[in-house]
Amino acid sequence: MPEFIPYTLLALFSIGIGIYLFKDTVRFAFKSEKTEGRIVNWMSANEKGKKYFYPVIEYTPKGGETLRVRTEDRCNNEPMYVVGTAVSVKYDPSNFKTIRVEYPKKTS
Repeated sequence: MPEFIPYTLLALFSIGIGIYLFKDTVRFAFKSEKTEGRIVNWMSANEKGKKYFYPVIEYTPKGGETLRVRTEDRCNNEPMYVVGTAVSVKYDPSNFKTIRVEYPKKTS
């Protein structure tokens, strides 16, 4: 048996495991759609003595109604952006509440 076959099989097996573990992320990357949104509010929470702020994003998916979603993105001490800041939203067409948000670059 040629020496490269076991290595090839091992590589294919590793790639298969990686695809299986990250299938939702890979599917989102290929199937997601992009639209504009904006920050409409900030929700605060205290966790282990620290104050965190979570943005609430409003956007309208293609063919859908306007939605407001609190993201899992967070910042410490104070909100990073003002309410009304425009953001770019990637959403899953089969589940509009699954989103990834691209925020504007901060300039100081």
